[in-house]
Amino acid sequence: MPILSEAKGAQSLSVAPRIKAFLAGDSGSGKTTSACSIPGKKLLIDFDNRADSLVGLADLDILPCHEADSKLPKAWERALAIKTELHALARKATPEAPFPYEAIIFDGLTSMGRIAMNWSLLLDPKKGLGGSPAQHHYGPQMNQLADYVLTALTLPCHIIFTGHIELFEEQTDEGTRHIFLPKITGKLKTEVANWFNECYLCRRVSVERDGKRITEHHWYTSGRDKLRFFKSSLNQLGKFWTDPIIIDFDQQPTGFAKLLELRFGKEGEKKEEKKEANQLTNLAAKTSKLAN
Repeated sequence: MPILSEAKGAQSLSVAPRIKAFLAGDSGSGKTTSACSIPGKKLLIDFDNRADSLVGLADLDILPCHEADSKLPKAWERALAIKTELHALARKATPEAPFPYEAIIFDGLTSMGRIAMNWSLLLDPKKGLGGSPAQHHYGPQMNQLADYVLTALTLPCHIIFTGHIELFEEQTDEGTRHIFLPKITGKLKTEVANWFNECYLCRRVSVERDGKRITEHHWYTSGRDKLRFFKSSLNQLGKFWTDPIIIDFDQQPTGFAKLLELRFGKEGEKKEEKKEANQLTNLAAKTSKLAN
C-alpha cells in the first residue's frame, strides 16, 4: 500500500491528551509542586533532592536519584537503569495490565545535566584546572542528556521535566538580544523547545488582594520579548486561555488538570454537540422520507 494513502484529514483525527512539558523557573517558583497537578497516578524521579515538599500528596510515588559524592557517576547510572525499567514496563503493557503510571515527572533537568557530567568526566582522565570538565567532556555529556530526554518522551504517559533558566545573550544584526533559556549546556539551550509541546515559565508573584499582600504562583505559556522560548500547543492559537495561568493549590482543578479541562473539555463538548446535531439531521431526513 502506498505510504501517502495513510495520510488522514486533521479534522478526522482524535486528539490524545498526552502532555510533553518542560516547566522552567527559579528556585521556589512552584515547578515541582505544580508539575504534580497532572491528573492520575504519578512517578516523580527526584534528581534535585528537594521532594520533601510533596510528602502527603495522593497518587504520587517519589523515586530518589541523586548522589552525595559529586565525583561519582552512580546517580547517572541509576537514572539510566530507571529509564530502562520504565521502557521494559511499557513494552509489557497490555489493556489488562496497563503501564502503571499516567504521568512521570523528571525533577529536574538542570541537576540531570550535572550528574551526566560526572559520568562524562570518567571517560577521559584529562581534566581542567581543579578537576573541572575539559572541552572534550561536554560533547558526551550533552549527547547523554539529549538521548535520555528524547527516549523518555516516548513513554506511553504524560511526561514532565522541570529545570532552571538563565538570562542568555544572543548577538544579532541589530545588536545584543537578551532571552531566557534553560540552564543546561551549550547548544541544548536552544534545542529544548523542540523536544516539548508545552514549555511554561513558572513564577512566584507578590500581589495585593483584599488589602493584603499574598503570594501567587503563575504560569506563562506564550513567548514574548525575552520569553520567546515558552509556548503551548494545547492552547491552539490562543483559543482556550490567556496568560498568566494562576496556580491555586487550594482550588481544584488547577495547573495541568485545569488546562486539560479547558482544552479537551471544550473540544469534547463541541464534538458531542456536533454528533447530536448530525443525529437530529439524519432523523429529520428519515422522517421526511417516510412522510413522502
